[in-house]
Amino acid sequence: MNPKDQKRIKIEKRALSISLYGSIFFVFAEGLMALGTGSQSILMDAVYGGADLIMVIVSIRIVPLLYRPMTEKHPFGFSQVEAIFITIKGAMLTAVTVGLVLNNVQIILNGGNHVVFTWVAVFELAAAFICGGILFSLIKMNQKLDSLIVHTEINAWIIDTVASLGLAVAFVLPALVQTGWMEQFAPYLDQAVAITLSALILPVPIKTMFAGLRDIFLLAPDEDSLDRIKEIGQNVLAPYRFEQTVYDVIKTGRKIWISIYFKSPSDTISISQIIKAHKELETALKKEYKDLYVELIPEFEPQILDQESGIEPPAE
Repeated sequence: MNPKDQKRIKIEKRALSISLYGSIFFVFAEGLMALGTGSQSILMDAVYGGADLIMVIVSIRIVPLLYRPMTEKHPFGFSQVEAIFITIKGAMLTAVTVGLVLNNVQIILNGGNHVVFTWVAVFELAAAFICGGILFSLIKMNQKLDSLIVHTEINAWIIDTVASLGLAVAFVLPALVQTGWMEQFAPYLDQAVAITLSALILPVPIKTMFAGLRDIFLLAPDEDSLDRIKEIGQNVLAPYRFEQTVYDVIKTGRKIWISIYFKSPSDTISISQIIKAHKELETALKKEYKDLYVELIPEFEPQILDQESGIEPPAE
């Protein structure tokens, strides 16, 4: 393993460790607060964080696999391990979120639940600041990595930060709005907030799950990425006068595999020219996509080659 990859592994493990210790702190803090206040919203955060904590522990273990080189036995390396992991994590968090919504609906049907809103508001406001600090650290570290696993952790901490701010604002309302209808609604406020946050959170793990499935089946990246790759390729290859370039792009985990098929205007191809074009193309693409494999592949038309060489094709 080259020194550059070893450095990236250390940074990625450090980023995941920050997320791990942050998750451990919040699972215990939110668990105790949920027991003390009976808040379903805080319990939702604790359960969601616990599910994420399990996946972070697993992700730290699989990071070294993702940097192993390609072999004949593993032509894509271990990139699909990351895609499988992301799919499982998305599915697990989706199931947890749906379960929490159903639990809160059941509590509402049973008459709701009284919560000491002031304590919850103070706790969630403090939690929002801590989550924001962890989020900032992960974003800065992932700028050097472009790691899909760290990116999913960033999404999770964005959810936690926004959710904590939302809960703090929501639970300040009873103190500010002291009316008859607020007193009647108070037993259901905690569950209503929890369900609202779950509805806002749910698209994120669902999107993560489908993105993982897309990578498992070796499909092309999203349309914007595909168009950008083609744009960079056309700009770099234009001076080389390659004709009828066809792009075959697949994404698995954090890695993008790009095969560009081209035809030459003559029957002579300069190997040194292809090597130079490949180097320029790889350099240009890696400015935006850090982890990729790119190859230039010449295509030949057998009938034209037979005519130019004077060799007649075999009779059928």
